[in-house]
Amino acid sequence: MEMNGLPLVVMAMETEALPIRERLGLEGPGAKLADRLDARIWSNDLVHLVINGIDPRFEVDSIGTLPAALTTFAAINYVQAEIVISAGTCGGFIQRGGSIGEVIVADQCVFHDHRIPLEGFKEYGFGDFPVADMSAVARSLGFRVGTVSTGDALDAQSCDMDRLLNVQAVAKDMEAAAVAWVCEKAGVPFTALKVTTDLVDGEEPTEIEFSANLQFASERLSEAMFSLIHALKN
Repeated sequence: MEMNGLPLVVMAMETEALPIRERLGLEGPGAKLADRLDARIWSNDLVHLVINGIDPRFEVDSIGTLPAALTTFAAINYVQAEIVISAGTCGGFIQRGGSIGEVIVADQCVFHDHRIPLEGFKEYGFGDFPVADMSAVARSLGFRVGTVSTGDALDAQSCDMDRLLNVQAVAKDMEAAAVAWVCEKAGVPFTALKVTTDLVDGEEPTEIEFSANLQFASERLSEAMFSLIHALKN
């Protein structure tokens, strides 16, 4: 994919973003993205990176689809991105040959928890948003290509699992489809770069496995992002 401008990386968690900022030379506290938003943005001659920020009420990272959509909308208007990359960690699947630390690039992006069994709304809830064709770049870097599915829960209930398996998802996250929705409205190319922290269909409780592997996966994500940004530039 030929790039004439800079990519915009959208992230939710500071733990995930810090290694990327360090590797890409994005220093300092960042700039406030907009009034009344907690998001902060960093820029250099390689990339723009924005983080949803810390929720002032609960004092935790602003994760999930609502902050992701709001941050993406504001950031697209702030920097006029060439392509938007939803970056972060995700759940993987043993049934799909997934493993901790695996790097995944989206070739499809959907919602698995927007269940609306009404005429026309089923497809609306599913989403299936436009995704930039990054398959050649991804495979040249040794990354897996597949479906990224988004929902607003860390765990996966049986009804979620049915949908995840039906679309052959290789990554389950909490932001990508919301970012993709905004990108579709704005007419900006979208992709997602995810690294697996936990196995959704494994025996270990998600929250325990996620916490145990978050730092490792975040370092892997920084390596993958560095490679992807330079591949896009070249």
